Amino acid sequence: MKIFGDDGFRDKYGKGLMSEIFLNNFFCSLNIILKKKKINSVIIGFDTRKSNEEIRRIIISNLFDVKKIHIINKPVTTPYIHFLSKNTKSFCIMITASHFEWNYNGFKFFYKGEKISKIFESQIIKNLNKQKIKRKIKKKISFIYPKNYFNFMNKKFNIIIKKKIILDLANGGASSFINQINFLKKLNKINYNFDGKNINKNAGSNFIKKNFRKRNFEYLIAFDGDADRVSIAKKGYGIIETEKLALIFAKYLLKYKKINKENIVGTIITNPWLEEELIKIKIKLLKTKVGDRNVTEKEKKNFSLFSFETSGHFSFNKMMDGIYASALFLKIIQNNENIVNEILKKKINYKKY
Repeated sequence: MKIFGDDGFRDKYGKGLMSEIFLNNFFCSLNIILKKKKINSVIIGFDTRKSNEEIRRIIISNLFDVKKIHIINKPVTTPYIHFLSKNTKSFCIMITASHFEWNYNGFKFFYKGEKISKIFESQIIKNLNKQKIKRKIKKKISFIYPKNYFNFMNKKFNIIIKKKIILDLANGGASSFINQINFLKKLNKINYNFDGKNINKNAGSNFIKKNFRKRNFEYLIAFDGDADRVSIAKKGYGIIETEKLALIFAKYLLKYKKINKENIVGTIITNPWLEEELIKIKIKLLKTKVGDRNVTEKEKKNFSLFSFETSGHFSFNKMMDGIYASALFLKIIQNNENIVNEILKKKINYKKY
C-alpha cells in the first residue's frame, strides 16, 4: 500500500488517507513500532487548520503504549517541530498539509532530528492490518511551547530593517511567531489572522505573483502554510527564481563566512543555468531525485553548503526552513545588496535547456 511520499502524507480531511478509519488504523500501527523502538514520549505540533483538534484526539486515543504526549499549545511551523526533534532527540509528529487548502491535512514525522526513514515507514505499513489490542495505560498529556527554535533564530540573526519589506505569513503556522522572532517584529506583515479555514487562501507563496502586484514594497517575502518553503519578489523585477536565490546564497556565504565547502545540492530538475554559474565561483552542483528527504540526505552525506528544491525549499542545517532562508536573505540585503542586484541582472536562457 502506497502511503508515504518523500515528506509524509496528506489528503482531503475525512477522505482516503485522512479518513478516521484509516487514521485509527495508522496510529495503532505507529503505536506498535514506537513500542518496539522503546519510544515512550511523543511531541505533537500542528498548523492553523480547523481539523487539527480532531486529528489530535485520534492520535492520542491510539498511542496507547506511549507514556508521555506533549502537545504544542499554539500553531507552529514544520521547521519548529523539526528543530525541536533535533534539539531534544525526540519523536515528533507535525500535523500539516503544507501549501494545500484548509480542508486538506496530513503529517510529517521526525525522530532525533531526522525525517523518519523508509525502513521506519515500511514497518508502519507492514503492521497496518494486524489485529491490535488496546491496553489501558496511564498517559501523561501536557501542553508545552518550547522556545528552543526562537532562541536559536534570535541568536543567529540580528537584522536591521531599513527597507519596506512585506512578509506574507499565509495565515499559517508562522503567524503565531510574529512576537517570538525578533526580525519578524520589524517587518510589515500580511495574512497572519488565521481562523482555521484561511490557511493559504489567496495568501502565501502560492499567491505571491498575485499579491505583489497589489502592494507597495521593495521586497515581498512569502511562506507556505507550514513555512518550510519561501518565495521572494523584488520591486521592478518580480518573483526571484529559485536558482537565482540559490546563487545569491552561495555567493554570499562563500564571501562572508570563510568556508571551504565546495558544493551545494539541488535536484534533477534544477535549471542547468545554475550549474554553469556555480562553476564560475568554483562550487559544484550535486543533484538528486526530487523530495525533501532526498535533498537533505545528500546535503548531509556531502557536507554541503546548503541544499534546495526548485519549489522554494532551502536547507542550511539539514532541515527545510523558509524562515531561516528569509532571514539569511535579509542579512544579505543588509550587508551587501549588490550581490542580489548583480545576480538579478543575469539572464536565464530557458530555451537553451
